[in-house]
Amino acid sequence: MTNTRDWMMWWRVVYNKKYSRDLSGPAEQDARDTLYYHEPKTNGIMGTPRQSTWRDTLSRMSLCWRINDLRHLAIFAILTFTVSLLLFEAHREFRETAHDDLVDVKDVKDHNLPDLPALDSARPKGPGQCTTWPVGLKGHYKSRPHTSNLVLQSFAPPGGWKKPDGIAIKALIFYGRKRTVDFLDCYLQQNLAVNGGYLDEIWFMVHTDIEEDLAYLAGLIQQRPQYKIVLPGECQGFNYDCMWNPVVEDNTIYLKIDDDIIFIHPDTIPQLVSTRIAEPHPFAVSANLVNSPLTGVKHYDTGAIHPFLPDPSSKPSHEAAQLWRPSDFKSFPKKQIPKMGENGTIDEITEEVMNKNVFGEPPYEGHPWLLVKDVEDSLLKTPMGINKLALPTKGAESAYGAAWRSWMISAQQQYSLLRNLELDTMWRYHFGTQIDYPQGVNSSADTAALKFFNPNHLGPGAEQLHDTQYIRYNLNFVALWGHDIRNALPIGSDDEEEITATIPKRLQRPFVIDTRAVVGHLSFYPQHDGIRQTDLLDRWRAFANEMICTANNQKKPFDQRCPGY
Repeated sequence: MTNTRDWMMWWRVVYNKKYSRDLSGPAEQDARDTLYYHEPKTNGIMGTPRQSTWRDTLSRMSLCWRINDLRHLAIFAILTFTVSLLLFEAHREFRETAHDDLVDVKDVKDHNLPDLPALDSARPKGPGQCTTWPVGLKGHYKSRPHTSNLVLQSFAPPGGWKKPDGIAIKALIFYGRKRTVDFLDCYLQQNLAVNGGYLDEIWFMVHTDIEEDLAYLAGLIQQRPQYKIVLPGECQGFNYDCMWNPVVEDNTIYLKIDDDIIFIHPDTIPQLVSTRIAEPHPFAVSANLVNSPLTGVKHYDTGAIHPFLPDPSSKPSHEAAQLWRPSDFKSFPKKQIPKMGENGTIDEITEEVMNKNVFGEPPYEGHPWLLVKDVEDSLLKTPMGINKLALPTKGAESAYGAAWRSWMISAQQQYSLLRNLELDTMWRYHFGTQIDYPQGVNSSADTAALKFFNPNHLGPGAEQLHDTQYIRYNLNFVALWGHDIRNALPIGSDDEEEITATIPKRLQRPFVIDTRAVVGHLSFYPQHDGIRQTDLLDRWRAFANEMICTANNQKKPFDQRCPGY
């Protein structure tokens, strides 16, 4: 009882005069009636009285009482802190859930609605591992299909594309990265034979040991009956020779597709297959790659490249949003157009100019590139224009070098592709011509391919080809007969050099590009880090969701929001 009484008395004196009344008495009771009230003391400041405090009573309390009471106080403090944390967490979860719902409504209904406040997000784990989409604090995002008013022009024959009889068509995905394959899946689904396309099967040729990517692929395979995992061999790193060992079946056309192909025109696969049949003489037929040194020069000359430059800001200049059209973003500010020489003229392309404007540093994570408008010679002030002015006159091989190493040249090609898609001007890429190759017994093609050849064919296929003249080309998207690969085995460790130049030259069967078969390629190895700091991956996912992915196969980011969005 003594301890209880002492506790109650101490609790009262903790408060000041306003609250230290005896609650058992009348409400108007004065503080002087309380048990521990003392006459006021002066505090030394102009003689004003000082009120008693709880410290004055400590000297009269026993040591045992004081120790027990401090324990009670500590328990009370811990309980208060715990309850505060629980309340804060509940409030934060509610705020995040409510914000995610608002983001979904805003994104689907109207891009012109007022911008929602950006949420904080952690720094990305590495380049390309953050998103410019309006995801929540924990990466939550609900993708929904968009209604599109864009219809891409098709060059299909009258009556549409029809899969040829008697030929198996299989895609070989050289796999290692889930972030691009996730929406490449939409293009593969669109082109499956069971969905009206040409592809009978999809083989994922595994070339990675990263658990995150392997786990994703395992989950994808379980959902897709036509998808298969193929473990070709022990080749590692940049060695891909063993990947070709299983690609040997007769009456089969294989389409080798890199895992960072981020766009496939709806005509591309039917067009490539048709050309592979219509022209048996070439050893292989490649798609028309956007982001390739050789075809990039061609695209520049034919007007497919547009003047784009990276956002000159040092932080995001727009709110997070699921967008892909270049017209959704502001134009590049004219006052910040880079000056290449004295008085703003392009008089000399120095090493300093190249380092700044062709091999520059990305401004920030998730930055966009902006279209340059109403500027004289605007294309010559962009990375591709500067590189073209700097190229020595050494023929087609001079296209390699900067165009392979520069992430900025890659970015300009891809933003130009987005612009051409928005304007539906894909015909700008069709720079090839019809080529008369030896036919029938005059061709060095294998008889296994000649049995499908019709010398009187009127199309489709082989309308606009480009012969690479045994100069190395990129092997990102190419059609080959299985028997041609079997006869060429073993493939050397540099499979790109072997299949695009060495073997064709030895067999005198050229490697050709079907310029009507347009695809987009994300990046070569030296371009990886720079490209991943743009918003291109988000834009290509947004395009796929709107134009390619079905309503039940909409894609969303794997990552948290980029800093500043």
